[in-house]
Amino acid sequence: LFLAEEKNTEILLVGQKVRLKESCADLPVHLIDAPTVVDMHESPSTALKTRRDSSIAVCTGLVKEGKADALLTMGNSGAAVGFALFVLGRIADIAKPGIVAPFPTVEGYTLLIDVGATVDCKPIHLVQWAIMGSVYNRLAFGVSNPRVGLLSIGEEKSKGNELTFATDQLLEKAPINYIGNVEGVDIMRGTVDVVVCDGFVGNVILKFGEGLAEMFSRAMKIEIDHVFGREVDSEHQKTFFKETMNRVDYTSYGGAMLLGVNGHCLIGHGRSGPRAIANGIRAARTAAEKCPLEEIRRAIENANCIAA
Repeated sequence: LFLAEEKNTEILLVGQKVRLKESCADLPVHLIDAPTVVDMHESPSTALKTRRDSSIAVCTGLVKEGKADALLTMGNSGAAVGFALFVLGRIADIAKPGIVAPFPTVEGYTLLIDVGATVDCKPIHLVQWAIMGSVYNRLAFGVSNPRVGLLSIGEEKSKGNELTFATDQLLEKAPINYIGNVEGVDIMRGTVDVVVCDGFVGNVILKFGEGLAEMFSRAMKIEIDHVFGREVDSEHQKTFFKETMNRVDYTSYGGAMLLGVNGHCLIGHGRSGPRAIANGIRAARTAAEKCPLEEIRRAIENANCIAA
């Protein structure tokens, strides 16, 4: 149904053609052969050396050659980052790329960057992610002047660690709407539009959020059955809670954008089903249409006065 509706989006499906040909015979997609795949547990360095003909490698090459406007992968995230850096390269002056993921709030989304691309960070990394996250939020999500916060253990400037203290000083000089330190509870309160942190902390938060959403969904279903009885029609339950569950379900946004490379690259969850993949394609198209890389390049150039 999704593919039938997306008439303005040309979808290139990359994988082992011999396995995909029959199942995709009636789908409006163009099959492109990739003989191998990168295993989910394979190290990125090994994949870069031995999987040059893998689906993620071929996808990245299509973006590099201008044959695709964006790529979406639900595979090995480390390999996706590795091939994006190796094939597409970093945007000029970008020290490290960052993965930005949307978190639901009552009125929209808060973007968290980085959620796993770089776990050992320097202050300049966080500053550049804050700038790129601000641009991406403005263009792709329509927030005119995104509020950017630095994730810490308290709002006070006296709280944090060496990384946050040094980063805070640089962010004060950055050409963004920086509001200072924010706490974990602010991510879903809607009081900030972009939250920046190191990739280790960000990935833990991302996985915790996904687990919390799954627990919440199961708990709600159990409570409904307990209070109203199992005779309550399941379709009524689905309708009643649809909007709420869509907000907390990672499949509603489908993929997280890798910022800092010369191409639009979205990375989705390895457990993604049809809904997540469909929404990931929509997110990739939105990024390609609304967030030109030139805007990010200009923003970084304007901030070049900030020293590491």
